[in-house]
Amino acid sequence: MKKIIFNIWILLCATQLQAQRINTTINSGWKFHHGDVSAAVTPQELQSWQTINLPHTWNDKDAFDEERGYYRGIGWYAKVISIPLQWKGKSIYIHFEGANQETNVYLNGRHLGVHKGGYTAFNFDLSDQLNYGQQNLITVKVDNKHDENIPPLNADFTFYGGIYRNVRLIVAEPVHFDIADMASDGVTVETPLVSDQKAVIKLVGKVVNNTTASKEVTIQAIIFDKDQQAVVSKTSSLVIPSHTVADFKQDKIEITKPKLWSPDDPYLYHAVIRVIENGAVSDELSLPVGLRWYAFSGQGGFMLNGKAFKLIGTNRHQDFSGKGNALTDDYHRNDYTKIKSLGFNFMRLAHYPQAPEVYRTCDELGILVWSEIPIVNEITQTEEFTSNCLNMQREQIRQTRNHPCVILYGYMNEIYIKMLSDKKLSEEKRKQVADATIELAKKLNALTKSESSRPTVMAQHFEQGYNTYGISDIPDVVGWNLYFGWYYDKLEDLSKFLNREHMRYPNRPMIVSEFGADADIRNHALVPLPQDFSEEYEQVLHASYLKQMLAMPFLSGFAAWNFADFGAENRANATPFINQKGLVSYDRTEKAVCDLYRAYFSKEPVLSIATRNNLQRTGVENADGQGKSTQPVTVYTNLNPTIFKLNGRVIGLKQAKDKQVVFDVPFVQGSNLLEATDGKGHTDRATVHFEVIPVKLNSKMFNDLAVNVGSFQSFFEPNTHVLWIPDQPYKNGGWGYIGGAPYTKIDRQLKVGVSGNILGTTSNPLFQTFNEGIGAYRFDVPNGSYTITLCFMEYNTKMQANDSLYTFSGAAEQTGRGDTRQFNVAINGLNVIDGLNLAHDYGSLRAVTFEVKTAARDNNGIEVKFSPVRGKAILSGIRVTRN
Repeated sequence: MKKIIFNIWILLCATQLQAQRINTTINSGWKFHHGDVSAAVTPQELQSWQTINLPHTWNDKDAFDEERGYYRGIGWYAKVISIPLQWKGKSIYIHFEGANQETNVYLNGRHLGVHKGGYTAFNFDLSDQLNYGQQNLITVKVDNKHDENIPPLNADFTFYGGIYRNVRLIVAEPVHFDIADMASDGVTVETPLVSDQKAVIKLVGKVVNNTTASKEVTIQAIIFDKDQQAVVSKTSSLVIPSHTVADFKQDKIEITKPKLWSPDDPYLYHAVIRVIENGAVSDELSLPVGLRWYAFSGQGGFMLNGKAFKLIGTNRHQDFSGKGNALTDDYHRNDYTKIKSLGFNFMRLAHYPQAPEVYRTCDELGILVWSEIPIVNEITQTEEFTSNCLNMQREQIRQTRNHPCVILYGYMNEIYIKMLSDKKLSEEKRKQVADATIELAKKLNALTKSESSRPTVMAQHFEQGYNTYGISDIPDVVGWNLYFGWYYDKLEDLSKFLNREHMRYPNRPMIVSEFGADADIRNHALVPLPQDFSEEYEQVLHASYLKQMLAMPFLSGFAAWNFADFGAENRANATPFINQKGLVSYDRTEKAVCDLYRAYFSKEPVLSIATRNNLQRTGVENADGQGKSTQPVTVYTNLNPTIFKLNGRVIGLKQAKDKQVVFDVPFVQGSNLLEATDGKGHTDRATVHFEVIPVKLNSKMFNDLAVNVGSFQSFFEPNTHVLWIPDQPYKNGGWGYIGGAPYTKIDRQLKVGVSGNILGTTSNPLFQTFNEGIGAYRFDVPNGSYTITLCFMEYNTKMQANDSLYTFSGAAEQTGRGDTRQFNVAINGLNVIDGLNLAHDYGSLRAVTFEVKTAARDNNGIEVKFSPVRGKAILSGIRVTRN
């Protein structure tokens, strides 16, 4: 070993190092024009363009405003760069890490080329077109409009337009590793044999000779360990004719008793590969080397380095609140550092290759990666679409295959969802679509096998059509996107489905590639229900899934959907335009469920009171005059036992089951200090401000009551600090609705309220639920002056806007239309709103609020009556405040 190290040292000393490749970002000081212009724009015309820095997207705002849709079209970018005269004769490339989705690049008005696809890198050689010693104008036309030949065609995420990743200038010597090989490293590190006794490394690559003479060069490879000590080296000679690209290979580079890479110990060697010409280094690359071996099995799940290993993972989209997908590398690093801290060892990159920094970070942190291209929901049956898909997969593999973190290459997600859900399709047409999709899948699978030794994978939704038509048989691993207990069926049906699939296909490796529930940190439920968007139901679902999946040894692993909330412009959830299934919110605020994962999978002690986003609480007192309201509080922990205190007094001691303990806490008015401890030095505290609502509202305790009408959960407005509590039927001496009922519908699950985006408000959950057919709302409050706040929303977009005031012919009455809503509102017998027609006066799906001053007299409290003129009265929220 000492002789090997000495020989490498001699080799290093003998090599005359010189300045090699320049690789620098050119992100600052670009000009941007929203819309199309001529490609022949001049530097003078750029003065009117907006000055921006990259990364940049033009959809960071309009994808989240109240207007339906977002701009999908053309944007132009431009930058003037100065090129030193001494660079003449070198090879100069402009390298884009990502631009969505069709990109045309021009240099000094000349078209360099086009790239199709929004999620892989690409570059262009500038060398022959540059004006050396002068300024040069780079212009870039980016277009994110729908193109039937570029995937994704449609999907549940926002297709942001723009140059949203880094742009680099790469300057190399005329003899260099092939920068233009699909914008890859130009050299591939392969590990054909790895064990705990020996590892064999193989290097395969291409070298470019851009000179007019044939070149004889030396290819030198040195493997360094984590401490920067040289371990082994290899040299070979290569003759490259002028203006050609030559292949080289160096195999049988051996390391005895290697240190293995794994999520628990992500040990990285790195390979320094050089092109040496006449004793001087012409080009140099430093590539990560992670030595590991793995396999998927239908029976035994996933094996890593010879041992059973469960893939504990999540998915991740690449956007962030206020920025869209235009993120600097720090945002990517921060996300994956957080992901690792939650105990995850596996990541599915949904639904596209992500930034180079993502793969580098996963190498370093020890996160195994499933990387995929964005063929989502459906395909286009054209040669161009097929060609673009194959090109995307080839680019993805060549750009990421040197990262040891990558263990799976995927190429389709829920690809039959549109075909199987279209009930109008004939079986003949369905079969034709299925067969065409299978043909593409086979081509992608074969290409992946030719480019990489990694297994292939495909994600499928909850439909047997994947098995029926046979596409499930193509990839090496099948991923199932499953939402039992959220979109359909019950939580426990997850185990039934997976066990049945395993019995039918015992040799098929499986991963649960998606599961989750939407949660808005402003929504909280004492009785969590599917589709209620409460944090509590998200916790219930994840706890159930984890318990079930961890009990299945045949299951290779799972990936929660999603690490973070992400932009989905077509959604109208509790927060519109956002898919809220994240474990953290769009701005990366942790949801309570994060500590469930830490308790299960973190190696650090975990003891967490799961109420961080529910520190403002309210509830009705347990009994008249008691002044206490008991509510459950969950503690997530991997410690035992848990001692729980309220305001310094012990109220319980329990052993954790499935990493959680629930305590019934008798909250009192005002501040409540919660404390959980294991008695051995691990403690967590949280202070909850609690508003106790008296059973009898004529109590002196009463001051303010806001009701989320038609809802079974509370909603907290962080800007106003108003807590809207769950609704209830009227009880004598208290409060509640009289007549009507919370609006519900069944769409595979019982859904309370509607999911439309409510215009004119950020408090969607307040207006999305309502009582339709309400007769009155009553508060038995003490005598005094009050303000009544009434919240309305017309959910029926087909509701007629005309009413008797504006329909002079009386046509609506004559035809007896049942889709016109008009009603009066009276408070304590006084008509305060006459003939309210929400559709006509304000439009559908728009928040409407009235504040009315009133008084309670003669111990009669306050009664708000709703009298229908036509149709049924409706109410979304009501608040009574003592003046």
